[in-house]
Amino acid sequence: MKRDYFSRLSLWARWYLSKKEAAEVLEDYREIIDGRSEEELRRDIGRPKDAVCCLVQPAVYQRWLKVFAVLSAAVLIPAVSPLLHHRLFWWNIPYAVNQIPEAMLLAVWILSFLWFRQNGGRTAAFPKAVLLWMLVPAAGMVWAWYIASAALYQLTVLRDYLIQHPLLGQGIHLTLLWSGLAMGLISLLGLIKARLGDRRWRALYVFGLTGTLLNLSVWAFLTSMNLDVHPGWQTPILIRCISITVLGLAGTAVSLC
Repeated sequence: MKRDYFSRLSLWARWYLSKKEAAEVLEDYREIIDGRSEEELRRDIGRPKDAVCCLVQPAVYQRWLKVFAVLSAAVLIPAVSPLLHHRLFWWNIPYAVNQIPEAMLLAVWILSFLWFRQNGGRTAAFPKAVLLWMLVPAAGMVWAWYIASAALYQLTVLRDYLIQHPLLGQGIHLTLLWSGLAMGLISLLGLIKARLGDRRWRALYVFGLTGTLLNLSVWAFLTSMNLDVHPGWQTPILIRCISITVLGLAGTAVSLC
């Protein structure tokens, strides 16, 4: 359904302006817009985007763009880079990112929390759609943990089974690739919704990023060329997966506040 003029104006105001400025602008425009047709508003005010852009403070908006670029890159790089590596085998970015997933998750979680705490809005009612969207990253994380546990503690059985059923190995690989991308895109959705609406959508961003980084770690482990199997070899990999999961769940819980 097509949004009305004020709804579109609200979206642009919340994207371009700070929380306080957007609230003031929308309050002023509400009186101007009330009772007037779309044609009159476009003639006298212009498009909703144009009406907002003339009020933008470039320095303030550029700060938001920088934060948005950092937070977007933090989730899109681990989500997309395995797909590129699948086609360009010299593309080593996913393995580089997998060296610092906990530090990356913590830094991005803190940045998103502090930014939206100061610049984000919050409605009286909790946005229940956040929890519904979280089901997708939750399913992706369960799948990643299932594959990781099979590879870590039933490696011989898994290897023999994959030799007998080679298509299964390709299927596991593809599901990890595409579930990582899906979780990354849903995480980005949470980031955008946190700017346009309730800041508690940032929880979806953190949770989706957690699933993406966990998925990347499992994928990197399965596709690495390290064949050194010795007593306790599973420990570092297991610790990494647990650290990502626990840190991400903690960040998600805090971001719901």
